[in-house]
Amino acid sequence: MLRRFDSTPRRAALEGRSHLGGALLPFAVALLLRLVWAWVVVGPGGQPHSDSADYDNVAWNLASGRGFSFDGATAPYPTAFVPPLLPWLTSLLYRTVGHHYFAAVLLQCVIGALIPGALAAFGAAMSGAATGRLAGWIVALHPLLVFFAGYLMTEPLFTLLLTLALGLSAEWIKTPRPGRALGAGVAWGLANLTRPTALLLPLGVLAWAWAPLGLTVTARERARQMALLLAGVALVVGPWTVRNAIVLHAFVPVTTGGGGALYVGNNETVWSDPARRGGATGGAWDRQLAGEFRGLSEVEIDARARAAALAFLAAHRREWPAMALAKLARFWRLSAVGSGAGEWRRPESPIGRLLAVVDPLRLWSLALFPLAAWGAVLTVRGPRRWFQSLSLWVILYFSLLAVVFFGALRMRMPVEPLIALLGAVGISDLRRRLLARRRGLRVVEARG
Repeated sequence: MLRRFDSTPRRAALEGRSHLGGALLPFAVALLLRLVWAWVVVGPGGQPHSDSADYDNVAWNLASGRGFSFDGATAPYPTAFVPPLLPWLTSLLYRTVGHHYFAAVLLQCVIGALIPGALAAFGAAMSGAATGRLAGWIVALHPLLVFFAGYLMTEPLFTLLLTLALGLSAEWIKTPRPGRALGAGVAWGLANLTRPTALLLPLGVLAWAWAPLGLTVTARERARQMALLLAGVALVVGPWTVRNAIVLHAFVPVTTGGGGALYVGNNETVWSDPARRGGATGGAWDRQLAGEFRGLSEVEIDARARAAALAFLAAHRREWPAMALAKLARFWRLSAVGSGAGEWRRPESPIGRLLAVVDPLRLWSLALFPLAAWGAVLTVRGPRRWFQSLSLWVILYFSLLAVVFFGALRMRMPVEPLIALLGAVGISDLRRRLLARRRGLRVVEARG
């Protein structure tokens, strides 16, 4: 007599291994690509540059017991110029391995390799598991995300946390629970401690969540869960704001770098230079630090820089449309080769000479952007269009930030996973239509 065994546990185990393998493979591929690129462009003896030098300086001072500070002419001084989360994580690494910048770059490679998994989860909540996995693979191979893992240590962590916060927000709306609302708020708080440009995004998420929440919970419960999301943000950001008030004697929610960021993209030097118009220039900022801003505190410099940028904008009010177009052109450019931050060129290496001729980002963008545009059309036409529109609102938000500050590929990197998700939606639809045509079927689109 044959015994019949229940195959459910075995099937569950196989499915679990399949899901684990499906998550680990994109991570492994993404990590390998980023490690190779970091080795080529930075290498074990590499030194930080641009904004990475500031983060590296603060991280090492933290690791060596001098607090969250910059090196001054005579001694380190407390700072809030950079947001705290990335220097703190890097300082933990430096305490273990010593002050080796390449180790910090490798840490960014690991962080960047986690983005595919975070996007796959967000994509699954928005458009289904298959589309989410496809989006994860797209960002695993994405040239711009690979590039920034070795170019600047400032970008991968924010991109990862933004994607995680969006995924947690989507899961909260699908199954509203107080704990999920609080968890999403904590994620948004961590994203804000990585880059303060996300400060307004929790409010945008609440506006997006208002109608869907009203379909599943009472008005009182909706208000309670929204308050919990804001409480999660406050619990994370609040202690840092209090620290800044005590140390700097001023209200600084996250950083003192906002005025400087506004100034470097809105000044006469950058606007009068056709090669840099719409972007940012460090030359004008350096001259101000050596001249008018010399000897001032961080808070005073931030205020002076903001005032100078606003004065420039007021004097060029008639040119605002041209400025906006120039900044958006840089924000949405297809090529990574050009003047300013974000170049593939490394003339001293063979791969640098090759990438100066064959720009991977241009080829990638020409293939992905039309698919992402089709995915956006499907999103706004679909029956779940409001719920699935979250990616579009976030992309619009960062585009508007570029109009206010400056256009650059690094400003676009945080939304590249969302563009990839829209591209995956477009690919999935085209694949479905192709299969239906081969089988002699007709695709019937849902209306709603």
